[in-house]
Amino acid sequence: MSKTREQLENWIEDIQVGDNDKVLDIGGSQLPVNKRIRFSDTAVFKILDLEKPHHCVKEPDIICDLNKGYFEEGTDPNLLTGYDVAFCLEVTEYLYDPIVALETIASMLKSEGVLYISFHFIYPVHNPKEFDYLRYTPIGAKKILEKTGFEVVEITPRLGEWNPMMDGMKPSRDYNSHDWVGCLIKAKKL
Repeated sequence: MSKTREQLENWIEDIQVGDNDKVLDIGGSQLPVNKRIRFSDTAVFKILDLEKPHHCVKEPDIICDLNKGYFEEGTDPNLLTGYDVAFCLEVTEYLYDPIVALETIASMLKSEGVLYISFHFIYPVHNPKEFDYLRYTPIGAKKILEKTGFEVVEITPRLGEWNPMMDGMKPSRDYNSHDWVGCLIKAKKL
């Protein structure tokens, strides 16, 4: 397990989903979140993913390409709104249109709904490499969340060592988080 994956798993292991919460697991076909957090047996989990995710342990309940913001034709409208909590873990590097994607996620959450989302900042291109598009600084992640109707409640750093490939680059002197390689964010829909 990579260091950033270990940091993610440590972050989510204490998250508790409440009784009767409706939970959306975005990109969860590969590693469903309901096996990795604490939750009530009465919570309802739904997975949103591509029609053919690159690796699938569990079939998605909702088929959607977040980059395009549309759902598979014939999707039950009851599956598209009213979520109390959404998890979007290890997905953001595959989003080439993060504004459309986050607006789509916001449309599915209730007002005051909570989004747990992970962002990589420094991380190598990984599989499926033809769909690995973007990385986000913590400042950039916060900006796109705010632009799409979220308030950032908490930012947790993903820490790593300075990448030797960047030797010779001049980091900002008035920025104190150069050991961050990504971030884990809890946000609330406004």
